Amino acid sequence: MKTINKRVFIIAVLAVVFTAAALLLIFSVFTHAEEYALKTANNHLFSHGVLTAGGDIYDRNGEVLSYSKDGERYYSDDKNIRKATLHILGDNSGFISDGIQSNYKKELSGYSLIFGVNAEDKNSMKLTLDANLCVTAYKALDGRKGTVGVYNYKTGEIICAVSSPAFDILNKPGDIDTDDSGKYDGIYINRLFNGLYVPGSTFKTVTALAAVENIGDIFTRTFECTGEYDSGDGKVICNDVHGTVTFEQALNCSCNSAFAQIADELGSEKLAAAFEQTGMGKSYNSSRVDTSSSRFKLDGGISKADLGWAGIGQYTTLINPYSMMLYMGAIANGGKSVTPYFVESVSSEKGNVVYKNENKDSGINISPSTASTMKTLLRSNVENYYGDYRFGDLTLCGKTGTAEVGDDKKPHAWFVGFSQDENFPYAFVAVVENAGGGLANAGPVIAKVLSSIE
Repeated sequence: MKTINKRVFIIAVLAVVFTAAALLLIFSVFTHAEEYALKTANNHLFSHGVLTAGGDIYDRNGEVLSYSKDGERYYSDDKNIRKATLHILGDNSGFISDGIQSNYKKELSGYSLIFGVNAEDKNSMKLTLDANLCVTAYKALDGRKGTVGVYNYKTGEIICAVSSPAFDILNKPGDIDTDDSGKYDGIYINRLFNGLYVPGSTFKTVTALAAVENIGDIFTRTFECTGEYDSGDGKVICNDVHGTVTFEQALNCSCNSAFAQIADELGSEKLAAAFEQTGMGKSYNSSRVDTSSSRFKLDGGISKADLGWAGIGQYTTLINPYSMMLYMGAIANGGKSVTPYFVESVSSEKGNVVYKNENKDSGINISPSTASTMKTLLRSNVENYYGDYRFGDLTLCGKTGTAEVGDDKKPHAWFVGFSQDENFPYAFVAVVENAGGGLANAGPVIAKVLSSIE
């Protein structure tokens, strides 16, 4: 009897262990099914690690950017489109990890928990991008490293997102991973979303915002520029001798002397608070791409000279282009803005919506009165200093930047801003690496892109 009882006990224990193992297996299958199904080892979707079945991708105008047929992955017939949209689509081998073909594998493959993957299904993705506008931006960069972004600050739709250098996904250079000349540096990085750059004078828009909110008589002040500002513990060198200038004129001509003085008067706490208010210190999720957070750090023992340099966009400050574009859009939109995105929707062959973008508030909260004042100041830059003639019939507001990067390299050229026209609600950013002056180099890039928007 004791032997029988012992055997019954052992069988019961084994049954419990077996049941627990089965439940654990079922739980693992259900919780990790998507991960298992979308691994590169799945020959229904991948061939030797290369995506071959991934649904169709279209731009906002119906231009086909990528599609699958008979177990092969195809791309636009236009080489320029393939290059200009590379960092948004991603390469088919996954080196550009934030590309659509990596981040939206589930939706593009038609995967479902119940039915798994059917490589014959043809889901279709619609982007907010204009592929031809991206080509215009890529050509305007003219082989130089950098990025261009344009988005509708009312709807959040990104219509242009270009990063350079890029390559033709159908003709990838054989030396891309071995060349040490620097021509391929950062080629797998989407510079719009993940680049970090010294901002130069574009950061004066942050210092200006802090001044508008904290210095009551800022618009009746004048500043003397002799070509440098002596803080008492160091000097900030200006780009010219501007003489006596008002606050507005100082922003127009980008006077380092005036803005370094303003930064010192504000102090590190108010300047840092203004930076946080712009939203540039945050990381955003844009169509499943996590953007890099901009960096603005003022150590407790910072000198007045270093604070002055920080106030004009130098020192240790690094800004992400996407976040600067979003800040410009928030000013244009009265102090608030939706988070920019580039994937509109994914639909099945039967017309069922598999994925639909949901607009998200960016969290930027600039008061309407401050936003209005900043809009007036940025409009003054273009109207009174840069020249409206550069931008056709558009009523632009903007700020250039010529960011010193040291090591005997040319400065990074920036141009950021937005259109004030009601029927043309676009904010923009352009960074051209080691190009020189912002207006002379980034300005024409934006002019070409904006004039091509239909």
